[in-house]
Amino acid sequence: MMERFSRGRTGRRDDKGAGTTILMVAIALALSFVSVLFFRITHMNDLRTRAQEGADAAALGALAPLREEAVTLALNGVAPDMIGYWATGADATTAARKYAVRNDTDLVGKVHQTSMLGYVAKADVSSRYCDLKRKDELTLQEKEDLRARRNLCTDGSGEEGIGRKAGATAIAKFVPPTCTPFWAAGEGLPDGGGSPFQAGLTCKDAQGNEVRAAPNGNRERLSKLFKIRLVAKEDSQKYTGLPYGLWNNGPLPDPGPLPPGTPEMIKRAIAFAMAQLGTWYQWGGTCTNASRASATPANCDCSSLTQMAYRAAGIAIPRVTYDQVRHGRHIPPGQVKAGDLVFFRPGPRGPEHVGLVVDPAKGIMIEAPRTGAVVRYSDYKSRGPIAFVRPYNESTTT
Repeated sequence: MMERFSRGRTGRRDDKGAGTTILMVAIALALSFVSVLFFRITHMNDLRTRAQEGADAAALGALAPLREEAVTLALNGVAPDMIGYWATGADATTAARKYAVRNDTDLVGKVHQTSMLGYVAKADVSSRYCDLKRKDELTLQEKEDLRARRNLCTDGSGEEGIGRKAGATAIAKFVPPTCTPFWAAGEGLPDGGGSPFQAGLTCKDAQGNEVRAAPNGNRERLSKLFKIRLVAKEDSQKYTGLPYGLWNNGPLPDPGPLPPGTPEMIKRAIAFAMAQLGTWYQWGGTCTNASRASATPANCDCSSLTQMAYRAAGIAIPRVTYDQVRHGRHIPPGQVKAGDLVFFRPGPRGPEHVGLVVDPAKGIMIEAPRTGAVVRYSDYKSRGPIAFVRPYNESTTT
């Protein structure tokens, strides 16, 4: 009897031990499953983080050529406000792709630029590496792709298979400082001279940090004021790749018939100059809101007329004749085109007068001539021009 009771108790202990073992195995399997699941979630989150870093770098990098061009202009004494992305001659997608690759991501599609000047860029990327699927997770199509070695990706260890990549999007915006010329005393008021002498250029950001850009500016210090920042959304205005000027008095006039092949940007520059016809000359004037009633500080002198005409075309050129004559390619008299600058009267620092060529066959220019006169058409061939300059890159101007 005691023996039977003893054996019965031993059997129950064996059952309990077996149950404990099964429970421990189940817990171990569950922990293993959770561990694998946690690892995969962590790995996927890591891919997403790296993809976002790549997207950020791509969006910021897309605008790097714009910042470099703006800084270069400022170092040369040219205020780079209203410079458009088109002036860089760069391709935003190519620039972005370089930065995406550096961050182990691949650019998806093209960079999408917005804002009138192309100052906002959106980049989409996918992670270069993937999270491989287990065989029991594959669909029938994916199993067929795996057998045919189609649509494969590589994980971080170099193993190939069918997997999931992470995607990300980033938007960046170029935020330039305000750059302002400062002036030295001019050399009197020559007939049609129209240019106070620019002594240099300073740039100041929104936080009040100011750096002298020219003369003898420091590129590294100046570049810190030209910021590229990540932003939450694109600009509401479409970027067309074509310039839009600062003309505030309604639409620009039709520039009329121009020689075949005249770039659209140059047509716009000429249209801006035509819009100033009949406005009064003002020495040192900014040519930002010229009046036909009287000469005001916003009226044009000879070099602000040409500067603002080109700014309406989205091309930044220096403020004064002495610098404009050195900005661009000198053109032989027989190869002059509409939009070229024509210079007159040599002075101690350079030419004292400039006009904008509108009809090279007839020798016609638009000029702001002198105090007491209005912006007008004039014959330049009989005036003894001393230089012609094309202040833009023909290969990047459309």
